[in-house]
Amino acid sequence: MGQGYDRRVNLHVMHAARTLASIAGGAEPPCQALACRLGAPDQVAAAWIPDNPLEPGWLASTDVPAPRLLCWSGSLAPDPFTVHPPNWMRPGRAALDALLQAIAPGLEAAGRSLCLRPHVRHVLSDPQGCLRFLGDHAGLPVQVALSPSDMLAPEMLADLPEHLTRLFTSMGPRAALVLLQDIGEPDGRNLLAPVPLGQGRLPRDLVRSLLAEHVPKETPVVIWPEDMAGQLVWLRD
Repeated sequence: MGQGYDRRVNLHVMHAARTLASIAGGAEPPCQALACRLGAPDQVAAAWIPDNPLEPGWLASTDVPAPRLLCWSGSLAPDPFTVHPPNWMRPGRAALDALLQAIAPGLEAAGRSLCLRPHVRHVLSDPQGCLRFLGDHAGLPVQVALSPSDMLAPEMLADLPEHLTRLFTSMGPRAALVLLQDIGEPDGRNLLAPVPLGQGRLPRDLVRSLLAEHVPKETPVVIWPEDMAGQLVWLRD
């Protein structure tokens, strides 16, 4: 049996903000979803804002019940999930740097941070780029999330254990969040479709071992609400 990671994990679930507002009888916050701690929904780790932050005119409200705004690191392409080489070159990084400098004062005034979700086709796409970005902006209210399913491409599946090990060993100790989804089959854009834990290709014992070894126990680990029972079994012995 693998390590029983669920007994020490700071487990959160990404719930639709509209659903939470309806249950609580309050106003819907200006975000798509909130990562709430399992069993303690008043403890919120992040507010998910899915729009492309590098699109001209992008704005995000800091008026959310969460300490951090979670968003993509962004793309310069009209369709942010197409292959666009400038994202990985100087123009992409310059655009992301400029965005952070522009919004940092507002984040600091609101007591919020920006947590960037890497993606294989976005400006932050690999561990080295994420860690370099953090180092270049030390002291500013910016963080990165580790999201393995977003940082893998279909051609990487042949060496999946090696790629997962590299992601967790390099980013696990530094990530503000771990976004944990399984990886399904490639879709029409040749991207790996996210599926609930246990329904895809993630090697269960390896992932649980990497979580236990490289991710601090206080780091929120975020899953999605589909098939919660099955996902909790996947995280247990």
